[in-house]
Amino acid sequence: MLNVKQQLVEMNLAHDASAFGRVHVRDDVPQMVTTQQFDWPSLRLESGTNNIAAVDEAAGLHHYVSLNVDDRPITLEVKGEMGDFRRVVLRRGAAWVCPADDVVSVRLNSNFRYVRMSIDPVYFDRMVTAEPDSQPVQLRRSYGIVEPQIAHIAGALVAESDAGNPGGLAFVEALATGLSHELALHAGVRKPIMARLRGGLSTVAKRRALELMDAKLDSNLSVEFLASEVELSPAHFSRAFRETFGLPPHRYLLHLRLERARRMLDAENAVLADVAQRAGFADQAHFTRFFKREYGVTPGIVVRSRRRMPPVPK
Repeated sequence: MLNVKQQLVEMNLAHDASAFGRVHVRDDVPQMVTTQQFDWPSLRLESGTNNIAAVDEAAGLHHYVSLNVDDRPITLEVKGEMGDFRRVVLRRGAAWVCPADDVVSVRLNSNFRYVRMSIDPVYFDRMVTAEPDSQPVQLRRSYGIVEPQIAHIAGALVAESDAGNPGGLAFVEALATGLSHELALHAGVRKPIMARLRGGLSTVAKRRALELMDAKLDSNLSVEFLASEVELSPAHFSRAFRETFGLPPHRYLLHLRLERARRMLDAENAVLADVAQRAGFADQAHFTRFFKREYGVTPGIVVRSRRRMPPVPK
């Protein structure tokens, strides 16, 4: 259990006199947050056991998603336009979505287990807008969305956070992009129009992207940064990149890091922790896990086997 001062619901509230602070917590339920990640660009994540009794006339800065991961259904009481409250039942795996700036009042007097996420609306628009001149996808408040893809993405984000984000920002952005498209499909006022692929990256864009990946393998590269460097939207860049290389950017980046690490292991007296850092992995454990998955053996075995090899005669 994490020792936190603010929960995601509180963090997401608009910080003004009319909205901030209108979250009511239960005195009989302790604050139980098991995962919390507020440092990812444009996306926040939290999981735990609910101790919030009500949110009163509050608006969020970001689009908000809450997923019931408890074995039992939960009941929300949602305030309507006429001031009356209606009951909404969310079974296990069901989510509800509240767009940014949407004023909402909800009562939820239940200590259910949850996963909560929020996405910056500017980031969301970049992810789901097919072309620069396309109309943005507007979200509507929605209850009871049961989509396995949303649950899978939420679970992957929790696992990534618990592991210390070994996949880096590119992996988180890939998940955030998938989540954004699921929200647009299932809580959008209109369905997003996907751009028809017009081939892959141009020669110039392909060369620039590869140069950046090679030069910054040891840093936390993001899809948004790569896209901006070749003057494309992140969504367009990701699709064109996959069309060109057969892999999404984060998977291709992982491939490059593993190849660099494999070459570095050939060096005499290679140190695994140093190889992991210079190849852009979070730590040695992260490096070892992905290396074994790709090549079938651990990097430690590779190093030890090469040190046992007899020297090449001169």
